[in-house]
Amino acid sequence: MNKWHKRIGLLVVLPMLLLALPMAAGCAAEEPEVKEIRIGIMGGQTGPAASSVVPMFEELEHVLNYVNEVEGGIDGIKLSWRIVDNKGTPEGAIIAYKELRDGFDPLFYIAVEDYYYLGIKDMIAEDNAILFTLSALNPQCYIPPSVFYDISLPLSDGFAGFVKWALEDWKGTGKPKIGVLYWDLPSGMQYQMAQKWVMQQGVELVPVQFPIALMDLKPQLMKLRDAEVDYIWMMGLTPNAAVAIRDFLGLGMAGIPFCFNEYVEPDVLLDLVGEAAEGFYSYRAEGPYADGAPAAELFTKIWKWATNEEKRSDNRITITLKAVITAAVKQALADVGWDKLDRETFSNAVDKLSSIDTWGNTKDLSFGPDKRVGVSTIKMGRFTKGERVSVSDWIDLPRTFEGKE
Repeated sequence: MNKWHKRIGLLVVLPMLLLALPMAAGCAAEEPEVKEIRIGIMGGQTGPAASSVVPMFEELEHVLNYVNEVEGGIDGIKLSWRIVDNKGTPEGAIIAYKELRDGFDPLFYIAVEDYYYLGIKDMIAEDNAILFTLSALNPQCYIPPSVFYDISLPLSDGFAGFVKWALEDWKGTGKPKIGVLYWDLPSGMQYQMAQKWVMQQGVELVPVQFPIALMDLKPQLMKLRDAEVDYIWMMGLTPNAAVAIRDFLGLGMAGIPFCFNEYVEPDVLLDLVGEAAEGFYSYRAEGPYADGAPAAELFTKIWKWATNEEKRSDNRITITLKAVITAAVKQALADVGWDKLDRETFSNAVDKLSSIDTWGNTKDLSFGPDKRVGVSTIKMGRFTKGERVSVSDWIDLPRTFEGKE
């Protein structure tokens, strides 16, 4: 009887054990949830702006990798990203956006050449697809409640800020006359968005256009010399600035303060022209490296970590972007937590960023329901023989780009 009892007991218990095995195996095989913030990155890695976009994206990847591997993510959540080439065309931009949206499902996007996305800006808005852009060329992208948020300095606001500085610097009688060198692309006309505000200050402008690929600026500079301008502001890329320095000095015009806009990379210009840059001015939303801001130290630290090379740079927009991403993710997590984080709740969080800590990289950076351009200040710098140093405090910018001033 005892033997049969044991057999009957096994017949009862064994099926129960067999039924339990898949459940136990399933519990053991279940992987913990992997938390990651997905970022879609779009830009012309081929096409007309590739020479600028490719190194910018390399630098951005250094920063994002540093966040993951050194800082452990944002509040412990790692970043994941995918870069898609928009080919530098409107058609390529549409394909890039849809590829990322449908195949990667990012929480938000980072893009340059935002004007390529004008054709689908309504679709992007319907998707609640927050897009941080590193270029500010088309104001149609930034009319609230647009989901385009600008990280960079709008050219018209920067020009207006320069005019404010020139008015304070001017020691002559009346108001200064300012020469404007601008390139022959549609974007070159953006300075005109500040023209009404400039005229209200009583400042006369002498605009002179130049072909962006021109290698001789002497005819344009002579026009400004003959017009007896008191200051010169130039919209140009770094190679344009190098040509301007050569021709400006060659014409003996060194007595006129000459300022480059934010497109000129100070450290690269110094590599190109060396001590010839001494005495020229430029401004940026990022303070000069010589100011010693924690953001400047962080940039050098990240570059050393990623490449084992020393790099000091005044061109640190990726550090500003890091600050924006950090602030936005922290705000969203504080608002709704990880479980409810989606594009809509992230969008609401970005609109709450009335103050963003950029570690001294910029001042008064913020977004909001009626604010899509984050940068509110510039700092004027002057080149010495080996670096660029501050010659002003932070200058509050007239909001000409958004039509607020």
